[in-house]
Amino acid sequence: WSSVGDESSSLDFLHKILHRSGLGEETYIPEALQCFPQRQNLKGAREETEQVIFGAIDNLFKNVKVNPREIGILIVNSSTFNPTPSLSAMVVNKYKLRSNIKSFNLGGMGCSAGVIAIDLAKDLLQQRRSNTLALVVSTEN
Repeated sequence: WSSVGDESSSLDFLHKILHRSGLGEETYIPEALQCFPQRQNLKGAREETEQVIFGAIDNLFKNVKVNPREIGILIVNSSTFNPTPSLSAMVVNKYKLRSNIKSFNLGGMGCSAGVIAIDLAKDLLQQRRSNTLALVVSTEN
């Protein structure tokens, strides 16, 4: 950013770009990218991922009226963001999923990770004799 000039001219430039881009009120820009200078670090990436994943799962459980304890298979995938502890561990701990859950964290597989996750869920559901539910979470960060 130092090559762009001083802070006020950089902010003016960013404001012009934002205005001309046509991005509306419903456009999401991660908080870490809204700061000047930008905060691109593991903590910010994890917070952004938690916000997106937890929001989606909260809405799912509310809308389909599923108890998290009913989930028997969890598959979380992200093509590029692979923190430790894993994203699947983060979901298991947040929602207190059952201790015998089959949990998978797929990472580093590029754009095909979402398709692989769905295929894995299908295979696991076909192998299970009991009536269980699978939760597949696909995210990019």
